[in-house]
Amino acid sequence: MRQRLTSTAPPVNGGWRHVTRFALAASIAALSLAASASQARATITVGQLFTPTGSCGGPITYLVTGVASGTAYGVPSTGVITSWSFQDGATPVPGLKLKVGRLTGGSNYMITAEATAGSQMPNHVNTYPANIPVQAGDLVGLYQNGGDCTTPTANASDTAVYVVADQAVGPSVAFQSFGGFKFPVSAQVDPTNTFSLGTITRNKKKGTATLNLTLPNPGGLTASGSGVKASGRAVISKSVGAGPAQLLIKAKGKKKKTLNATGKVKLKVAVTYTPTGGDPSTQSVKVKLKEK
Repeated sequence: MRQRLTSTAPPVNGGWRHVTRFALAASIAALSLAASASQARATITVGQLFTPTGSCGGPITYLVTGVASGTAYGVPSTGVITSWSFQDGATPVPGLKLKVGRLTGGSNYMITAEATAGSQMPNHVNTYPANIPVQAGDLVGLYQNGGDCTTPTANASDTAVYVVADQAVGPSVAFQSFGGFKFPVSAQVDPTNTFSLGTITRNKKKGTATLNLTLPNPGGLTASGSGVKASGRAVISKSVGAGPAQLLIKAKGKKKKTLNATGKVKLKVAVTYTPTGGDPSTQSVKVKLKEK
């Protein structure tokens, strides 16, 4: 007897067409998830999270000024706090608030912003949305009125300042300093990537142009484009600080030949700025080169 070949039967309710549609839908969903992940904004984490082991008594406002190890509580770049987190212990903190402070001189600090926590789950990292503008150098801290809010470290490099009050936003007041404790609060900062294109200075003797820019934060600066040569390379990438910056623009290839033949040429330059830890931002500018 000849053996009969069999195959796995297709599922019912649509057969193979159902399987194909299902696979196609799954693929589209996977691509959508991948696209969403790729579009997630880059942020910088400020502060640290850990399970607190020490209880607090308030009302006290704290700003963390230094840590012996791990992520600092100081904001490294101008930007926006998009969310903040607090890791609760067994006893949640009554009246918990995020506090953002700025040194104004000596031992004086000013609370520049605050955000009240929503519901708190014990022994859990609780995260809250925010939209708080910050400057480089601002400090993250908290207001507490009891509960589990700190961990003794016995390390003098873990430093903070405090005032016995729910310190309001605005006035500059004297804070007291102490050491040996950390607080489980952190924030996500989206560094500002908006930059300004300034004047263009031409060197007709060399047939080059200097593009002046103003940058909000330290980061990377690139320039590219058809026939564009920046600082001796087709694409320049360099680390820059916040404030004024410059790019030297030259022509290459056919654009360079046009410049040599006619004494002038137009370039379309794409300038991309990426703040450290943040997302890139690109602006296009037309640069006219002239040569005597």
